[in-house]
Amino acid sequence: MTSSVLPDATGPYDDADLRYSRVAMALHWLIATLILFNLAVGFVMEDLSPGAKKIIISAHLSSGITVLAFTGLRIWWRVRHRPPPFLPGLAKWERSLAELVHFLFYGAMILTPLSGWAIISANPPAGSPGAIVQQERADLARAQGRVAPPARVSGKSRFWWFAPLPPIAPLANIGAHPDGLEAQHRLHERSAEVHKYLSFIMIALLMLHVGGALKHQILDGGNEIKRMIPPRRRIKSSRNE
Repeated sequence: MTSSVLPDATGPYDDADLRYSRVAMALHWLIATLILFNLAVGFVMEDLSPGAKKIIISAHLSSGITVLAFTGLRIWWRVRHRPPPFLPGLAKWERSLAELVHFLFYGAMILTPLSGWAIISANPPAGSPGAIVQQERADLARAQGRVAPPARVSGKSRFWWFAPLPPIAPLANIGAHPDGLEAQHRLHERSAEVHKYLSFIMIALLMLHVGGALKHQILDGGNEIKRMIPPRRRIKSSRNE
């Protein structure tokens, strides 16, 4: 999944040979938009009102799962279609850094949604003995005036408010019996912590990615951004990516 280098980086080249395919462009901008949305709402949704929070969390979760699906499609497309070469004139360290950032980006785009999915999955299945006991404990805490987290159950989330989003079964089943509630709670907390750190890693990678693109575009004059923008006129090329 690495980009190739032009045989003669100092010679003439066809603009079409350095441009990504329309499929790659569409996936790139769709994934980027969803990631920016999730990062933006992820840091503010806990402070929203209960009604707004419920809507935003559902959108946040649905967006993350969509990123996961699109990332799988993007990897499949990239494996089957040769990516365009780097712009001429890039130093070896710049090419190596770009490949490393892209590799880490793919990892983050997979692990971040999965860790979010794990958060909602690490709750007892609906109707299970564990869910009943968890609800009873939450009700008792509220009756005694103690602050208690809401009792959650797996299997109630919906994908973009239409299709039900099933939990990751092995994680949900840990709390199916009351004896597993404590272990499941620890898993829930660890998943939330991992999700938070992955979000910060995503921000750092995003800054490196955008910073590199702007450096090549503005300082190097390499038309880096144009590689991910459809041409105004149709460019005839046999390249698939």
